[in-house]
Amino acid sequence: MKFEDAVANISTLTDLRRIAGAHVVDHRQLTEDELREALVKVKPQYLHDETIRQSLETALYQNPRNDLRVLSYSLLIDVLLDQYDFLMPSAQAEERVIAFEQAIVNRSNETELSDLAAGNSDSQRFRDIDLYFFVLGVAWENEDAKSADEVNLLRKLRTRLDITESDHRLLEAKLGKYPKPLNSPHTRTEIGEARRYLQGLGLLFSVRQDGDINLDVIPEEIAVTVREVFGVEVRSECYAQLMEYRPLRRKSNLIDVLTQAKVEFGRYDTIDTLVERVLRYVPASKAIASNSPRFGLNSDQLAAWCRQLNLSPSGAMEERVARVIGHFDQLQPKLVAESDEREYWYGFFEELASRQYDFLRAQHVIEKDLEIEAKFEDATSFLFEKLLNHTPLQQRGTAHPDGLLSLQMNYLMWDNKSKESPVNLKDHLAQFDGYMNQADKPVPAFLVIGPEFTDDSETEAIRYHAQHFNRNLVLITAKELKNLADEWSSPANKQRETGFNLGLLAATGRYKRDRLGKIV
Repeated sequence: MKFEDAVANISTLTDLRRIAGAHVVDHRQLTEDELREALVKVKPQYLHDETIRQSLETALYQNPRNDLRVLSYSLLIDVLLDQYDFLMPSAQAEERVIAFEQAIVNRSNETELSDLAAGNSDSQRFRDIDLYFFVLGVAWENEDAKSADEVNLLRKLRTRLDITESDHRLLEAKLGKYPKPLNSPHTRTEIGEARRYLQGLGLLFSVRQDGDINLDVIPEEIAVTVREVFGVEVRSECYAQLMEYRPLRRKSNLIDVLTQAKVEFGRYDTIDTLVERVLRYVPASKAIASNSPRFGLNSDQLAAWCRQLNLSPSGAMEERVARVIGHFDQLQPKLVAESDEREYWYGFFEELASRQYDFLRAQHVIEKDLEIEAKFEDATSFLFEKLLNHTPLQQRGTAHPDGLLSLQMNYLMWDNKSKESPVNLKDHLAQFDGYMNQADKPVPAFLVIGPEFTDDSETEAIRYHAQHFNRNLVLITAKELKNLADEWSSPANKQRETGFNLGLLAATGRYKRDRLGKIV
């Protein structure tokens, strides 16, 4: 959306005044029509390259409030700048920010420091990351906050050590400081405050289109400069599509690209792992081809690709690379109807829990009895991921619970027990205790999911809690968990796109829905 179109569609007088406050003199004395005219008249000031750069510097690095710095970056750069036409419905943008922040926390729980150095803890890369992690921890020691000066120092150190913003936030999450201390998520109210702050700097506009849909938008002319500042060449989904081109996915080519970019990789990394590292650390223009130094596709390969995309194959290599990137960047988002077989299994959640073999076989849910356990576990992962909006973490090795979720600076674990008879907690207590003992973070909630529970299981859970005050064994039936998931994901719940508050489950003994109060 062009600047003038955005001005014409600014949704409220309040938003107009706030956006005008960046560069319109005496904006408080102007009428709505006068404000729109004034904004168009001073358009060059909003689009001036140095003005945009200084506003970004102020918002992302100089603001004394850490929450506004973090949210400004997420809303502006991670979410809106990565959208087609740089716009998104406001409510959806808030959901995307919250999901983005949670994804970083989740990844931090799945990642060791050595993983950022391709698993090589003897490399210079690992030593650089370890040093930065130490300095970052020191910066957070004073009053659980970072000053603007410390933010600037850390930024310079990242440049010196070649540490990305993405890795910085992951390391901050490992310290328990991202997105807020204790890995607490930001709220819609806080995101709304960041939105208003960015409006006041003239970087983000709130507009209304197609009736009553409120949109957050970075005007196209401003977005071009923001992209230049952050070296963004193409939207992330389009970059991933670009890297599907078969000649780019040759292992020899990927290794060549990563080597030229000085990005470490593992000797036995798969092609998918190498592609992921290219997407994360290498600009799109450096992933295709170059004459100086020479790497990537050769001239004939690049020309053939251009013809395949209906682009001109002539010109210098850099010009053709730019055409390819421009082609992918203009692709509209794909609307793909995803099929998830776990959703089908979820429809038989209670029957899987109680091992109703004949019924499940008749419904073609299973062919062999041994399939029940795995499909019960997969259906539970679907429930947490798609209905309660919490992505299960990847776990290493085999000696671990069936599921693991981030719970701020802690974990929530769960284990499925499909049985034809009620689950007796005492039979599994040592197993669950071992899982929690080996965890690298506290586990205040451990869900045991079964068909029913013996009468004395709750007593066992209470006795265990009496010995481990920071652990709660929660006994919840498949029916109860399914009812909770269906309630949260129902159209009646306006918050269904956000994550269910898992802390509500941290109560020892049998799960009781009435203890949770109203959640919809």
